[in-house]
Amino acid sequence: MRKSKVVVLFLILAMTVMFPLGCAQQAETPAGETPEPGAEVPEEPAQEPLRVALMLSGPISDQGWNATAYNGLMRIEEELGLEVAFVEQLDLSDIPEVVRNFATQGFDIIIGHGFQFGDPIVAIHQEFPDVKFVVTSSTITAEPNVSSLNNDNWQQGFLAGSFSALMTETGKVGAVAGLEIPSITAYVEGYEAGVRYISEDIEYNTVFTGDFYDAVRAKESAVAMINAGVDIIAHDADAAGLGVIEAAREMNVPVIGAIIDQYQAAPEVVITSALSNLSDGIFAFVKGLTEGEEFHVEPYVMGINEGVVGLAPYHDFEDRVPEEVKTRMAEILDLLASESIPRS
Repeated sequence: MRKSKVVVLFLILAMTVMFPLGCAQQAETPAGETPEPGAEVPEEPAQEPLRVALMLSGPISDQGWNATAYNGLMRIEEELGLEVAFVEQLDLSDIPEVVRNFATQGFDIIIGHGFQFGDPIVAIHQEFPDVKFVVTSSTITAEPNVSSLNNDNWQQGFLAGSFSALMTETGKVGAVAGLEIPSITAYVEGYEAGVRYISEDIEYNTVFTGDFYDAVRAKESAVAMINAGVDIIAHDADAAGLGVIEAAREMNVPVIGAIIDQYQAAPEVVITSALSNLSDGIFAFVKGLTEGEEFHVEPYVMGINEGVVGLAPYHDFEDRVPEEVKTRMAEILDLLASESIPRS
């Protein structure tokens, strides 16, 4: 299997080699004629394996949003044996050219990881009707070939908020978010709803930094919250969230990671993580297509029931999280999965 991983933008823009699609036609019995007894019946031509391309707005090293999509792509390559390619740290203005390069090179599925890929893809998708486009963190669709794959960020935020409210001793909790886009706004709304679900008396502070990569600004926001009495803090700020974790480490305050289990980022303070691991969703989506499932132009939503949203292990805090909190969080997971908790 030829392995193609495009890491730097200029590489994908420079590639001009066209890859042949399909396979050679085999001899067939003329229409309407019955093969003679004992005659060899030609086999149906084998279908070429799907080729999958991924576009990322940030680095795969962010230990969060972009890393989770990259991990899903690697599973597609390793477990399904498909050829994959990706571009990271892609500027918005370069999306159309990268899409065209991937499409003309014969990639069957092109994934734009983040809602910001939606408008550029919709603007040019009709140029490539045989390509299946998927935009994550979005509900955007367009006939005949643009679908979306969205994780349930409200559930993710609710888990972080309810756990924070159950663990606080000062009665003050907080969350730092990145860019104010639908998926992050849903997390913040879920976080606030989770806090209120536990107690209306607990103070919460949520802030958008307006950026996914400015770890310094995110750290400053976290420090301000901690200085104001917040004793457990959460984040959903992609790469910038590492600044929140750093502030928690320096000030010895428990922090709730986001997207993937971020325990390794700071084992001494990462108490758990509110998971929204779209890598499983991306893998399951592509796996279904390889198994013959039909591609639908619709928004696919992945949450607790799909195994995409959840709560990471408590790791070094296993003995410090009270049993009643663990029991309550297990109940909340079940209630969210059954849609028994109304969304506010």
